[in-house]
Amino acid sequence: MKKNVYKGKKYNIIKGQAAVELAIFGSLVVLAFSVLIMYGQRLDSQQDVKMAAFRRALQKAYERNGSVSYTYKKEGRNLNLFGAFGRGQPSTVSSTASVMWQKGLSGDMGSDGKKNYAYYRINDYMVGGDTGLPLYPKQVESLNGKKQTVWVPASIYGENTLRTEDFSSSVSKRETTGRITNTATSDLSDTVATNLRVRVDHSYDDNPHDNSVPLPSYTYEGNRYEDDDEGWQTVQPLSQVTLGAYSDGDTNRINYGSDEVGTTVHRTRTWQTSN
Repeated sequence: MKKNVYKGKKYNIIKGQAAVELAIFGSLVVLAFSVLIMYGQRLDSQQDVKMAAFRRALQKAYERNGSVSYTYKKEGRNLNLFGAFGRGQPSTVSSTASVMWQKGLSGDMGSDGKKNYAYYRINDYMVGGDTGLPLYPKQVESLNGKKQTVWVPASIYGENTLRTEDFSSSVSKRETTGRITNTATSDLSDTVATNLRVRVDHSYDDNPHDNSVPLPSYTYEGNRYEDDDEGWQTVQPLSQVTLGAYSDGDTNRINYGSDEVGTTVHRTRTWQTSN
């Protein structure tokens, strides 16, 4: 009898040890899969933005018959398994593509000196409108010594982003005969305001035959410089880009749009258990 009791106790100890190991290592496995899922979602978003930037640059280069630089920035929210229900994690990815397309003489028909263009898009908002970033005159000298003015797009050298997020969530439980109904709700309001800083390089190379490249001569927004042909030019600041979070019904994910500022994303989840 004593031997049987001892075996029973040993068997119970082994079962307890297995339960503890399963709880510890099972949690680590779940954590590893969670990190892998979040990393994969981030990588997938980055690849989508890269391909979208290239396709849009190719289209614009074909339309303008010139050289195009296209920057696409995407504000979104990824899955966050460690956060509250419906909140997610803010995600910002961006990519820039440059494409040159030329058939015959480069540039738009009748646009003398306008052959280079730049576009900057944040979600659905095109900074500067459909024509892209504003163009400014710059003096250049050709290899035959002819001095002329070309038009170059303003360049973005920095940005300031302010995010205002408001989130609330609750969980309720309702018990009836043989059933417990649980309901989780959340409300998310998120606004992203971005200010882009621009400048113009109007440096002049007075000897195009050598291999040296002149140092940039930048004029920043709010300041002005003088062009020999076009006179004084003032670099204008860009307008603020403000986006609001909303629920995208096509992808069932949270997206951001310029027409959705002030929108509240409401999420509800209900599940039942037996009592």
